[in-house]
Amino acid sequence: MSFLAAVLASAGEVEMTDLDKNVSELKHKITNLEYDIKEAMEQRYMKFAVVSRDAASLLDTAQSYSNQINNLISRIDSQTKREVVDAMSDLKMFKSTLEENKNSLIIIEQVLEASMNLTSDSQTKLSLADRINKLQTAQHILLNNEHLTKLDVYKPLMREHQRLTDVLHSNCVAAWGKKIVWSENDKESQDSWRVILKISGCPDDICDTVFALQHFDSLNIEVKKFSDKLINLIVKPIIEQNLQVDVVKFVNVSTLTLKVSNTEDEFLSAIIKKLKDVFEFLNSTLPADINEIKIMSYLGSYASQQFCKHFKDIVIFNAIPVKYHNLNNFREELIEVREFNQYLSELGFFEESNDELINYIENIDNLFFTKISQLYYDRARTIIKKDLHDLVEVNNENRWSSDEDVLDDNGFCQKIFAYPQSKVSKSLLEFLDLIDTVASEMSTIPENSTWRYHDILNNITIMYCDVIPLQHCKVLEFHPQQSAVLYNNIMYFTRKLAELSPTYKNLLIVHLLEKLKNLASEILHSQCKQQITQIEKIVNQSDIILMAVNANLGYSVEKSMSQCYDLLSILSDLWRDILPSTVYCKFIGYSCNGLFECVVNKLFTLEDISATSAEQYSSIFNKIIKDIPSFFPEPKEVHRYVPKWWQLNELVYILSSSMKDIENRWADGKGPLANELKVDQIKCLLKALFQNTDRRAALLKHILATAQS
Repeated sequence: MSFLAAVLASAGEVEMTDLDKNVSELKHKITNLEYDIKEAMEQRYMKFAVVSRDAASLLDTAQSYSNQINNLISRIDSQTKREVVDAMSDLKMFKSTLEENKNSLIIIEQVLEASMNLTSDSQTKLSLADRINKLQTAQHILLNNEHLTKLDVYKPLMREHQRLTDVLHSNCVAAWGKKIVWSENDKESQDSWRVILKISGCPDDICDTVFALQHFDSLNIEVKKFSDKLINLIVKPIIEQNLQVDVVKFVNVSTLTLKVSNTEDEFLSAIIKKLKDVFEFLNSTLPADINEIKIMSYLGSYASQQFCKHFKDIVIFNAIPVKYHNLNNFREELIEVREFNQYLSELGFFEESNDELINYIENIDNLFFTKISQLYYDRARTIIKKDLHDLVEVNNENRWSSDEDVLDDNGFCQKIFAYPQSKVSKSLLEFLDLIDTVASEMSTIPENSTWRYHDILNNITIMYCDVIPLQHCKVLEFHPQQSAVLYNNIMYFTRKLAELSPTYKNLLIVHLLEKLKNLASEILHSQCKQQITQIEKIVNQSDIILMAVNANLGYSVEKSMSQCYDLLSILSDLWRDILPSTVYCKFIGYSCNGLFECVVNKLFTLEDISATSAEQYSSIFNKIIKDIPSFFPEPKEVHRYVPKWWQLNELVYILSSSMKDIENRWADGKGPLANELKVDQIKCLLKALFQNTDRRAALLKHILATAQS
C-alpha cells in the first residue's frame, strides 16, 4: 500500500469513528429532547401546570440539533464518495437513522411553533391584526400536518386555539365599543345636550379594530348597529327637532354633540348644513379605506335608504310651500339638495346609481299638490272631530231681495238653500272657512291644474258626509240636542256649497248636495224613531189594555201618558231654540204622532170597554190633546204636523158619546167621524163600548150601508 493510500485509509477510519460517535450522541440528545417536549406539552396543555422550561429555548435546541443532523448528513454524503464499497452500508444506516430523527425534530419544531403562537403572554402587547395572524399561523400548523393529529397534545392545542379565538373576538368587539361611544340624555333633563357621539383612537387603531371585526365576520353587525343609531339618534333629531350640531376635535379624540337649538329656523339650507357637519365629522374620524373596505360606503349600504326616506318625507316635504305662487322660489332652493346629493355620492355614502333624492325633487309639482291635499285633509279631519255643542246663531232670511226664485248656472234655486235663523256649531264655520280657502286658492293657479283643487273640495265634502255621523254616533244616540245641531250644520253646509257653485263654474261638488240633505234628514228621523221606540216601550209597560175592564188601573195609564208627554216636552225644549221653525214643527210633530199612533192602535185591539173605563180613557186622552199643541209656535196648526191628530180626537169623541151622538157625527158617511176612521175601526169601537142590542145593530147596519153608498 502506498503512503497516500495509507493516509486516506487512516483518515477514513478516523472519519467513520467520528461519525459513529456523533450519531450516537445526537440520537441520545434527541431522545432526551423528545422527553423534555412531551413533559412541557403535558404541563402546559394537558395538566395546566406552570411550564418549567421556555418553549423558545426548546425550539432553539431542536433547531440546533437539526443543524447538526444536516451537517452530519452532509459529511456522510462526502464520506460516501471516498469510502469503499464495504463501508457504504454502515453509512446508509447512519443516514437513515439521522433522517428519522430529523422527522421527529420537524414535528417537535411544529408543536413548539404552534405553542409559541398560542401563548397569551406574547399576544397582549401586539395589535389585533398581529394577534389574528399568530392564531392563523397556529391554525395552519395544526390543520395541515397529519403527524400532529396522532400526538396526545394535539386536542389540547386545538382547544387552546379555539379559546384564544373566542377571547380575541370578544376583545375586538369591546375595542370597537371603546372607540365608538354613544351617550343619550333624558329629554326631561334640564341639560341642553341630547346625544353625544365620541370617536377615540388614532386612525391606525381604528383600522386595526375594523380589520379584526372583518376577520371575525362581525363588521356587518357593528356597522348595522352604528348606522341605526346614526339615523335614530342624530339624523332624525336634526330633521324633526332642529337640534344644533357641535363638533369638537382633539388629538385622537373627536366628539359630536346634539343640543337643543336656540333658533327655530327650519329652512332647508339650515338642515342640510347640519347634516353636512355630521358627515364631515364621520369622514374625518373614520378611516377612508381599510383592506379595500370603504367605511362610508359600508355605512351607506345600511343607512342610505333610511336617510333618503327621512330626508324626502320630512326635510324636503316640509319645506315645500303651501302657496302656489311661492313654488318658483322654492325650486331655486332645491339646487342645494342636488349639491348635497353630489356631496354624499363623493363621500361614498350614496352609490353612484343612487338618484333617489334627485328623482324625488324632479316631480315637485305633484309633491306640492300632495302636500296641500294632505294639509287640507288633516285640517278637515281635525275640525270634524271637534265637539258640536259650541254654538253660534246664523240668520240669512233677509239676504233675499225678492220673492222670485233665483236660479244659478247649474239650475239650482238659491232660495231653496236660504237658511233661516238657527244655531250651528262653531266647528262648522271653521270647516266652511277651510272650504272657502281651498276655493279661493284655486283661482291663483293655472287653469290646467284647477282639477286638483276640485278633487280636494270633493274629497273634503265626501269626508264630511261619511265621517261626521260615525265620529259623533255615541253623542247622537244619547243627546237629542246634538242631532238637531248636526242637522243644522249639514243643511247650512249644503246651502254654502250651493252658493259656491255659480262662483266657481267648474266646481264638481254640486252632486253631493242631495246626499248632504238626505244625511241631515236621516239624522233627525233616526232620533225621532229612537224617541218613538221609547214611547212605545212606556205605553206597552202600562196597563192601558187591562184598564178597559178594570177601572182601578186608570192611575197607571195616566202615569204612563204623563211620562210620554214629559219625554216629548224635553225633546221640544231641546230642539225649539236650535232648529229652524218649520223643521222643528215637522220633527216634533213626527214624534208626537208616534205617541198618537201607539195609543190609537192599542184602543182598536180592545174587545170590551166598560163605561167607567171609557170615561177615564176620554179624560186621559183629552189631557194629551189639550197639552200637545203647546209644543208648536202656532198651537191651532198642530193638525198640520201630527197626522193622527184628528183621528185621536174622533176616537175620544166616540169614547164619551152616545150612539145617537156617534150617528150624528157619522152624518151618513159625510161627517168628521167618517173622514178620520174606517168602518172596521168604528165597528170595533162600537162593539167594545155598547152591548149587543137592536139599537147597536141598527147603527152598525146604517154605518155600513151609508159607507158603501
